Amino acid sequence: MISIPFCDLGRANNPIRKDIENAIAGCINRSSYLRGSQTQLFEEEWAAYCGQKYAVCCNSGTDALCLAAMALNMKRANIPSNTLPLTGIGLHRGGAAVVISEINDHGWIKEPKEEDVPVLIFGRLPEPGSSVALLYDAAHAHGWQPPGDAVAAWSFYPTKTLGSMGDAGAVSTNNESLAITLRELCGRDDVLHDRRQITSRIDEIQAAILRVKLKHLPEWLEMRKEIAQIYDNRLQHLSITLAGESLHHLYVIIVKNRDALMKFLADRQIGTKVHWSSPLHKLHGPWTSEGEYPIAEKWCDTVLSLPCYPGLRLSEINFVCDSIEEFFSKNS
Repeated sequence: MISIPFCDLGRANNPIRKDIENAIAGCINRSSYLRGSQTQLFEEEWAAYCGQKYAVCCNSGTDALCLAAMALNMKRANIPSNTLPLTGIGLHRGGAAVVISEINDHGWIKEPKEEDVPVLIFGRLPEPGSSVALLYDAAHAHGWQPPGDAVAAWSFYPTKTLGSMGDAGAVSTNNESLAITLRELCGRDDVLHDRRQITSRIDEIQAAILRVKLKHLPEWLEMRKEIAQIYDNRLQHLSITLAGESLHHLYVIIVKNRDALMKFLADRQIGTKVHWSSPLHKLHGPWTSEGEYPIAEKWCDTVLSLPCYPGLRLSEINFVCDSIEEFFSKNS
């Protein structure tokens, strides 16, 4: 029986390992570890890839949300109950009063408001016709180009579609004044610019690694698209696939007896993961809840992420699908 890990970073990293090692060696040879040329160049390249004028890098995706909320002077941020707790934590640290919102059947905020911070969960893109928000949590959505007036917070956590080999994040914007404020708030130098500022920088080695990987992002996105299309074709007759356009950072299905399927697949050495098992309104975080959240609770009880990453082989995808079909045939 073959073993299929939920995520195998080596399949994307190993073919470009020499380039990555050379990029790291370059930083060592220059004794350049913070605030150097690699940071500046990656910021320029990432901004251009996002179709925006500026990118300001920081220590993590959580810090990106924190810095964005600070720079925008956000007073309130509505976030969906089905997102990662770090979305709310980052916004709260940035000074916003975080309020949990119920979702619709597709996983988006049910009743959109001006103070919403949409989360592009799993790499899913905003629904057609949705209004443009001021700030987006785009931690899963590498390859998406934000609307012109929008600000986007990004994560380069190692498992992301564009992942570093440590922690890193960024905020992208078309607003020059906002970019300047972001740089001051993230503590790039030893000057006190703002009493709210923190120390949150990307290191040169991570920036250099991301510059190497960014060249391969288009092909990795295409691989994810092809994998997702195979899953869609194989599984749509089971009515468990998610609708809507996506960049497929994660391939997620909706299954009523999720935990049983997880065990069934684990017994066949197929890795899966839940993103995420508890809605935010059930967690004691730095946010407030308003009303009931039955759809979010159902969502978190039924979502299941399947293996989806560059290098995943057709035989492995088919084995996952065969196993899921076997499970449904035994439990119909």
